[in-house]
Amino acid sequence: MNQENKRKLEWFLNKDKVKAIIEKHLYQKNIYIKSLEEPPKLRIIEINPNYTYKITSEIVLDLDKEYIAYRVLGRYLEIHFKVLSKGEIKGIYNIHIKALGISLIEREDLRIPIKNNDVYLTNFLTSKHLIEPKTRIIPTTIKVGLAEFENKIRSFYDAVKLDTFENPDPLIELVKKTEKIILIKDSFDITSFEIEHSEILNLKEIYKSNLDKIIQRYRKLNIKSELIAPLYYLTHDNNLIAIGYIQLQNKNKIMELDEIEKVKQWNQELIERMLQINTIQIQEREEVLNISKNGFRTKIRHLKLINYLIKQSGFSCDIVFKGHPPISIFVEIRSSARDDKGVLHIGAKIINFKKTEQKDLYLNLVQIYEKKFKIMQIQAKKVPK
Repeated sequence: MNQENKRKLEWFLNKDKVKAIIEKHLYQKNIYIKSLEEPPKLRIIEINPNYTYKITSEIVLDLDKEYIAYRVLGRYLEIHFKVLSKGEIKGIYNIHIKALGISLIEREDLRIPIKNNDVYLTNFLTSKHLIEPKTRIIPTTIKVGLAEFENKIRSFYDAVKLDTFENPDPLIELVKKTEKIILIKDSFDITSFEIEHSEILNLKEIYKSNLDKIIQRYRKLNIKSELIAPLYYLTHDNNLIAIGYIQLQNKNKIMELDEIEKVKQWNQELIERMLQINTIQIQEREEVLNISKNGFRTKIRHLKLINYLIKQSGFSCDIVFKGHPPISIFVEIRSSARDDKGVLHIGAKIINFKKTEQKDLYLNLVQIYEKKFKIMQIQAKKVPK
């Protein structure tokens, strides 16, 4: 029996409670199907009013079969679901969640108390405006960034559009739901609508007998080639969120597969620009109360920083051990609460390091502090009462 099975779980069967937990912790996050081999990933991409859910899956799922999936969020979380139907697009399914369980005990690393400001946080980077994955409400500053970039690349194509997912166009909706690419190399060549590629939607497979309407639409609008791809934003806890799309059209030229790599490069440039627009830096030093191999607890006193972090799911900053260079980290906020003085207490998990070698430095320093702490505990026990 593996460790997850040994955990005691609190089970939730109430549909509204399950939905609330899904919305808060699992929506648009990777979940893993239990497997003896490397667990395949799935993701909940839509929450339906009738308490069913739309998911994407890396593997083929069988209709009417029940599966168990899990995710570790500080505590282990497990869902039992049944596949109700296949979606119109390959890899998409509708499911019913029969039960959801959360472990009663959180996995603990040794937490080492920090004294005398030996460890502190500084150089906080966080978003000025929050971008919610579910609602995809995009701040005006980000929309301005999209418009700027649209003007930058306009001369390369006959038509260029960068926008948020507010367009009701069915092809835009497909890109939004699947986060895959539509590439029509040549609308006068039927094979352009059935490209077999892991990143590209096969329109013939999706539209079947209605494909002719799509083809005629391209010809009526005099569009020879088109590419529609999702655009991503990188949050300060190192998560990619699809916030909109790029649409490129040519009236005479054919588009090839290498256009996809070009778009990815532009998206990277756009991410950097959007981060410049939507990032606030605060260089205040904030106290670290304790550290572990995977995270820390801190007290935030800076009022402006509190006002930003209270709305966020994560941020990036430097953690500094006295006598050592700063270590740049991306963190996820696992818990937060304000005390009666208004100070914000945050429990954080480190999810990534800006540089690989910084992870080794951090773990080595935690190990040193851990040894010192254990020695102090042993010495304290030897002191006569």
